[in-house]
Amino acid sequence: MTDCATEATEAGAPCTESPAKQGALTMLPLVIGYMPFALVIGSAAADHGASVAGWAGSWLIFGGSAQLAAIRTLDDAGAVAAILTALLIHARLVVYSTSLAQRWSGQPRTFRLAAAALIIDPTWAVADQHAASCNDAQAQRRFFFGAALTLGGAWSAAMAVGVLLGTRLDSVDLQIAVPLCLIGLIAGGLRDGGTRAVIVVSAVTALLTAGWPSGTGLLAAVAAGCAVGVANDRRVRR
Repeated sequence: MTDCATEATEAGAPCTESPAKQGALTMLPLVIGYMPFALVIGSAAADHGASVAGWAGSWLIFGGSAQLAAIRTLDDAGAVAAILTALLIHARLVVYSTSLAQRWSGQPRTFRLAAAALIIDPTWAVADQHAASCNDAQAQRRFFFGAALTLGGAWSAAMAVGVLLGTRLDSVDLQIAVPLCLIGLIAGGLRDGGTRAVIVVSAVTALLTAGWPSGTGLLAAVAAGCAVGVANDRRVRR
């Protein structure tokens, strides 16, 4: 990701490049990595006989893991269980939103309301990194929407392809795309000691709670990672 000039960042001046373009370009590598994941969800929706509804859900449920879990739970346990499962998985977004709320405390309320619907793992990651290096409020807004709309448009398009291809994708093992996407998202954080501790604790917790009821193991992993992150932040401040 291209950084703002040091002088501009310190003074709060706008980034030297187009923030929206910068956001879109920053998101492109993640978009490429997420495309197989979107194909999996589109194919799953087609397999369940809900092609149009499944594709429309790409905008209503802006999160691959939650949407895939909801689709798979729908037939096995019904609509109520599917909704609860998706909500449990999306609970981690509360943590992301809290983090960005501190970064965006001076942003207009209209922006924060619109951005809330587009916060998901990759958009949070790039927005948080950009806000740390460029404190111009307008540039942050344009960067976020450039990144989020690039991801959203590409995600929806790839899901549509998955819906159209349907069972023809069964011969291709795309399931591996789900963990690979997540690994690609966190790989950069392994360079930092504090972030590395959060990742390791979260991963170990997720492994130990893999047999828990749907969604609760993920919540435990998120909670464990947050606890380690808070402890590390307090240690750094001291």
